[in-house]
Amino acid sequence: MMDIPNVSRRHALAALAAMTTMGSLPARAQAYPSKPVRVIVPYAPGGALDSVARLFSLRMAARLGATFIVENKPGANNIIGNETVAKAPANGYTILFAGAPFALNTALGIKEPYDVLKDFAPVMLVSSTPVIITVNPATPYRTLADIVAASKADPKGLSFATAGVGSMPHLVGEALRLQSGANLTHVGYKGSAPALQDAMGGAVPLFFDAYTPAGVQVAAGKLRGIAVASPTRLRPLPNIPTTAEQGFPGIVGEAFQALLVPAGTPRAIIDKLHEVALAVSREPEVRDRLVQQGYNILASTPEELTTYVHREINRWTPIVKAAGIKL
Repeated sequence: MMDIPNVSRRHALAALAAMTTMGSLPARAQAYPSKPVRVIVPYAPGGALDSVARLFSLRMAARLGATFIVENKPGANNIIGNETVAKAPANGYTILFAGAPFALNTALGIKEPYDVLKDFAPVMLVSSTPVIITVNPATPYRTLADIVAASKADPKGLSFATAGVGSMPHLVGEALRLQSGANLTHVGYKGSAPALQDAMGGAVPLFFDAYTPAGVQVAAGKLRGIAVASPTRLRPLPNIPTTAEQGFPGIVGEAFQALLVPAGTPRAIIDKLHEVALAVSREPEVRDRLVQQGYNILASTPEELTTYVHREINRWTPIVKAAGIKL
């Protein structure tokens, strides 16, 4: 047997090591995730988005046999949490569970340290929660036409309460005012809780918010539901007609819950995350739980999420300008 010189042997071993490493790369990609995945929620714990994020994180982790760690990073209209993901390594180990401000901040003209259309890669539009227009039960209003007519008849108009300036409910109220010519005045609170209390107490006649908390109080008889700003009625409140049914098809306002990752994340990882999230969205227990809490299950493709974000920006930018909303 011919003896291999030391130099040749070293070259051969190096080549063998290189081939071994190259051969292991696909296996490594298939092994994702091989360490804990951070799920960034740009809200404080306990809210609607946080609840959906924790539900999906738990189920996705179980399906992948991995650990998903939810991190709440609230503040600056979601910018702090969003920026965390935008500047994270594009390796699939940092995921954003985004909410409506992801698109609305752009429409509102807020300066952000990232570009929502360039610095993120879409995974899935998970669900949406439409705005519900409600009134205090002591008022005589039962339709949008009633509200519009009453606001025009009273020189002082009518006031509507929301969780804050620039929120989705605020924009829906402004869209109604602009499209109908109603004499409506916005009263922005610091959160849903105080706005809800004043609406139930009669301090303000109208309250615009999502199923939680507005719809829950409608079901309890403490508020009267007037309209759902969604293409379809909500299953928990089937007797409340949509805005379209009442002659305002253009007034659609829904907070959304979406999964995104940093731009540049390998498509194979995005596809894997989408596949798992889609499977979770089809679990009967998950669907029933979300639907009963006032969510619409959307479970989009990555491309559909991109289209949705573009549409939301284009939908609300002219409303913001026409209403003169400034933050």
